Amino acid sequence: MRTHFRVTLAATAAITLALGTAAAATATTSVGTGSSHYDHVFVIVEENHGYSDVIGNPAAPNLNALAAEYGIATNYYAVTHPSEPNYVALLGGSNYGVTSDNAYYTQQVTAPSLISQLDAAHVSWKSYLQSLPHAGYQGICYPASCNGAPDKDPLYVSKHDGIQNFTADDNAKDWNNQVPIEQLARDLKSNNAPAFGYIVPDECHDQHGDPPYCLDSGSVDNGNLSTADPQDQRLVATGDEYLGQIVQTITGASFWAKGNNAIAITYDEGDDNTNGGGRVSTVLATSHGPRGVQDATSYSHYSLLDTVEQNFDVSCLAHACDASTKPMSALLSVTGVSATAYHAITPPSYATPAPVPTEPITYVKNLPSKNGWSVQPAPQLGTADNTFGAVSAVTANDVWAVGNWLPDVSAANQDATLTTAAHFDGAKWTSTPTPAPGSNFSTLFSVAAVPGEAWAVGVALDASYAAHGIIEAWDGSAWQFVKTPHLDSERDILYSVTALNAHDVWAAGIQQNANGTFENLVEHFDGTNWHVVATPDPGAYGNQLYAITATGPNDIYAVGQRNDRDSDTPLVLHYDGHAWSVVCAPAVSGTVLQAVTVHDGQVWAVGQTDNSAQQAYPVVEHLANGHWSAQVLHNVGSSFSDITGVAVDANGMPWLVGTAYDATKGKQVPVVAEDIAAGWTAVAAPDPGVGDTVLGGISSAGGNLWTVGSAKTSVARSPLIELHK
Repeated sequence: MRTHFRVTLAATAAITLALGTAAAATATTSVGTGSSHYDHVFVIVEENHGYSDVIGNPAAPNLNALAAEYGIATNYYAVTHPSEPNYVALLGGSNYGVTSDNAYYTQQVTAPSLISQLDAAHVSWKSYLQSLPHAGYQGICYPASCNGAPDKDPLYVSKHDGIQNFTADDNAKDWNNQVPIEQLARDLKSNNAPAFGYIVPDECHDQHGDPPYCLDSGSVDNGNLSTADPQDQRLVATGDEYLGQIVQTITGASFWAKGNNAIAITYDEGDDNTNGGGRVSTVLATSHGPRGVQDATSYSHYSLLDTVEQNFDVSCLAHACDASTKPMSALLSVTGVSATAYHAITPPSYATPAPVPTEPITYVKNLPSKNGWSVQPAPQLGTADNTFGAVSAVTANDVWAVGNWLPDVSAANQDATLTTAAHFDGAKWTSTPTPAPGSNFSTLFSVAAVPGEAWAVGVALDASYAAHGIIEAWDGSAWQFVKTPHLDSERDILYSVTALNAHDVWAAGIQQNANGTFENLVEHFDGTNWHVVATPDPGAYGNQLYAITATGPNDIYAVGQRNDRDSDTPLVLHYDGHAWSVVCAPAVSGTVLQAVTVHDGQVWAVGQTDNSAQQAYPVVEHLANGHWSAQVLHNVGSSFSDITGVAVDANGMPWLVGTAYDATKGKQVPVVAEDIAAGWTAVAAPDPGVGDTVLGGISSAGGNLWTVGSAKTSVARSPLIELHK
């Protein structure tokens, strides 16, 4: 019998500690060689590194030690690019036309999968997903705000799963078998390990990288480790440490030596196009199988799928049936050697290059107009990515925009995203230098201004590469860092800020506690200091705030999402001058609210749905005359929309902005809509990007509407500012 497996690694130190000393009991048990069937197969998938990027790399001591001790396929190839079609191929034997990382519900596959095969054969399985808030979570990411401008990469991403693309697996049982990684420790400790374990780390622990929560990926220089980017080396080391912990946890569990068990560690794709997706390393560790094997047989993700199918006596799927698809038998034959528990190695530490923020300033020149919206000359730092994500208009002659940018001068760390801000004085936009905090990443997500002063909030990685919220203040002549409250959090980010006056400013965001749960975060400036204000956290499995607005000291709203066992619904909080409380707003399933505004006693909160049934259409929740209502806008945007801004114009009419995927153009296009007498209506706005055009925020003052974002050119993302008079 042939045996194939695919392993996705997602481990935490907490998992290792939870298992205690289970490893000692399994160190020397051996079995005979009579059966080649594997009782348990775990598949761990790492991200975006080719074979020569990690094999022989001192930043990956655990992967290399496992390859040397057990076995490695030295001629193994991914199927294609980018990530999502490789995960689909691993589970289905083909990418079935999935060619992008777009939402799974826009790229559905009607063919069977390994999961539906295991279900039919009554073979137990679980998918252990790091940073998933609860079993059965259907959002495309978590935390749930992960698109828009600037980039807000999340921790968990559905594009690194693949199960969810298959309609055969769109049922309650299969959704509930996709669980947070913490469940792995409990299952192993209770001797309840599934026959097939599919383990997927989050983007901070799979060598992918995802600002604002951790470093961005850097250049691996095609495997030339002597010139490899220290930033990428740090990502590799972080992921490898995580890998060592999870392998130690599995091999230290009591079941490991009692039968034939295997762990497969592979990468979704390499960094070239050889054989479709590039050469990647695939390591197989077994309890009683081969030791020290280097197998040069030509393999692919289809080989791994076929091996798993053969092992569990289910039929092959698609290209797993091809004559050229060979089993990985040499790496999985049962030899009867003693099982040993693996002991994780601590990788070396890598310091990342320091930022060099000085760049020449130019202005975007492509200035189209459409339906009253006109693109404005926007200042651009250097020639790499520049993105504005938020705008705050005080008057027609006093407007602020903030976001981030990438340096590109030769002396710079070209992966070090940095904060940026610009001001409009009625005649011209001017770039205003901002401090560059953190080890090499910082961004601003929101800005609020009053005459002569402004505040911007966001996040930066500290010297230990931990993400923490930042506040910068404009004092009339320069941006300065503001001292923020000390938080006992694993991570915290400020996503939104609103100002009533120079002595009354509020900011909202998220903070992650020691057990990994996200909670609401609200901070207040009283004219002298910033301090944390207590907020309710009604969601049993997590809460997040993404926007805040105020009309007076006794009337402040903050919005986001709450996570409960069987639902993920909009979260609306209100401050009455004394305390924050939960508002009973419509609970549209799967919705995340990302912007809010108040005008003339009415409240508009906007965002989008995000689950298998609703997909991702714009949502508007509206409070008028004491009554909340909700609309899902199927006539605005598309089934993959991201709505991030809302404002009311001088005529009292609300507008929303964001982005949506246009399948005919194959890119993200701007979404602009106005609520007129006939209801919410899409308004075609300028789309200057040859690639994705994304709008992040909108603001109204002096009879003008401003919206900002980015437009992808043939070179990079250019800053985008649009005006409607």
